[in-house]
Amino acid sequence: MPRYRRYFSPEDWVFVTLVTADRRPWLRGARSKRMLMETFHAVKRHHGYRHLAHVVLDDHLHWILIAPASGSVARVVSSLKLSLIRRRRDAGLSWRWLWQPRYYDHILRDERDVKCHLDYIHYNPVKHGYADAPRLYPWSSFQAWVQRGHYDQSWGETEPTTAAGLNYEG
Repeated sequence: MPRYRRYFSPEDWVFVTLVTADRRPWLRGARSKRMLMETFHAVKRHHGYRHLAHVVLDDHLHWILIAPASGSVARVVSSLKLSLIRRRRDAGLSWRWLWQPRYYDHILRDERDVKCHLDYIHYNPVKHGYADAPRLYPWSSFQAWVQRGHYDQSWGETEPTTAAGLNYEG
C-alpha cells in the first residue's frame, strides 16, 4: 500500500474531506452528528488546531482548519477518526470500521481559494438535497459565518458560481 506524504506548515489553511466506509450513512441522525461535533472540540483542545468551517452530512464531511503548530494535519484527522470510533463504541453503538482509509486534503492558496471552499462547504447540504437553503441546515458552520458578516441569511438559495466547479465527494 502506498504511503502518502503530506506536508503542511503551521498556519496553513487546509480543506479536508472525510468519507464514511462504503458510504454507509452512519452520521445520519442528530445523535451521531452531535457526537462528531463534540469530538471536533475534544480533538481541537488536544492538538491546538483552529477550526474554521465544516459541514456534516450523512456519509461525509468537509472541514477547513488551520494546521497546528506541529503542522501535522494527518495527526489531527487520525485523532478525529479514532476518537469518534471510541465514542461510538462507548455509547453502545455497534462498532465497525467507520471511515474510508484515506481522506482528501487541499491547502488553500489565497483568499479566492478560501472563499470558493467556504461556499462549497456551506452550499453542500443544498446540493445534496438536505435543505433548501444553507440557513436551514443546522450541521454546518454557516450561521457562524453569517454572524461574522461573510454571508447574508439568504445566501445559497441558488447555487453560487464559486462553489459550482469544486467536487470533493471522495
